[in-house]
Amino acid sequence: MKLPLFPFLRALVRKHVRALAVALLAAALAVGGWYGWRYYQYRQSPDFAYARFQEALRPPSPEKLALLVDFNTLSGELAQALARTFPFFKKGPDQIHDLKITIQAGLLKKLLSKEEPKANGEVETDPQKLLQQPFSLFPADFLHQFLSGLGMQRTQGDTALISTSIRHPLLNRTFPVILRMENGSEGWVIRNLLNADDLVRQFREALLARIAARRDLFRSKNDNTRRRMDATLPLQSCSASAGLLSDGKTLLLVAHVLARNTSAVTIKNINLEALFTGPDGKMLLQRFLNAAVPVAPGEDLDWRWTIELDGQSPLGQSVLAAKEISCAAKWKTMTLNSGEVLHIADIPTAMKECDKSGHKHPAALCLMPIFRR
Repeated sequence: MKLPLFPFLRALVRKHVRALAVALLAAALAVGGWYGWRYYQYRQSPDFAYARFQEALRPPSPEKLALLVDFNTLSGELAQALARTFPFFKKGPDQIHDLKITIQAGLLKKLLSKEEPKANGEVETDPQKLLQQPFSLFPADFLHQFLSGLGMQRTQGDTALISTSIRHPLLNRTFPVILRMENGSEGWVIRNLLNADDLVRQFREALLARIAARRDLFRSKNDNTRRRMDATLPLQSCSASAGLLSDGKTLLLVAHVLARNTSAVTIKNINLEALFTGPDGKMLLQRFLNAAVPVAPGEDLDWRWTIELDGQSPLGQSVLAAKEISCAAKWKTMTLNSGEVLHIADIPTAMKECDKSGHKHPAALCLMPIFRR
């Protein structure tokens, strides 16, 4: 049985085929135009620029980034912040210019460097070991962190905010980064580091905290070494006497030290720091006294050192005038028969206050390699 509907539809289509074709074409053009307009609008949006920015970082392309980031303005803002927080860095009439060049060169070098992913177990987490590692401005996975934390927030008008955060393991701190993207004649371009001053201030605080922690670690090691030496060879006494030779010019100061080896190891060599004071407690002189004398377990150390001075010099006159001289001694170095050397290290100059005019910080801050480029 034939259905009359299909012949009718075929006839209708044949009769109005041109009109249907025109309608379909118009619909297709309308849809295409709508999508084309939407795509055009998208290309003018911060979302498109943000996507291009992400693409330009995977992998980093300086050429593409130069079209999306106003490095001159951005580095200028950062240079101003650096000059305010680290006035000693690139100090001089061209400080801002020199800082801008340094910043741009540092960023370019980091962008062109290859970041090697750390295998499981290779990431150091021990705070003391991290403090002993040489400091670098950027963490090893800087770019990975920058991209993984990247996000955009649209604001009113022709601006948008791009933010991320970078954790520096050697500073034990996370630094926020807030960039502003503006829409202008060149399209959407990243122009400003909004938190430049705050970022640099936090960086300085973290550097000073690291220096203080390194100093504390240094002192802690010395304290532990001193306790061990004092337990190995406890000092029992230190006495001193002084007198002129028959020539009336040569002054001999004799230091007498008693100690006992209470450990189970033999001591091969000792070095101690001796401070000599007068009756008023004022220090007369300081000397480091060494003796290559073995001291077996349970044995006593009974040793004298003779220090020759010019009796007519101001120092010699002070020693003679003191008459009664007191001696205070503490171990500096101790060599064990196992070959181990116990040593009290001097606090490095870098950990002391900087002696340069206007530098109100530890010397280590302005001596760091990042500030000596």
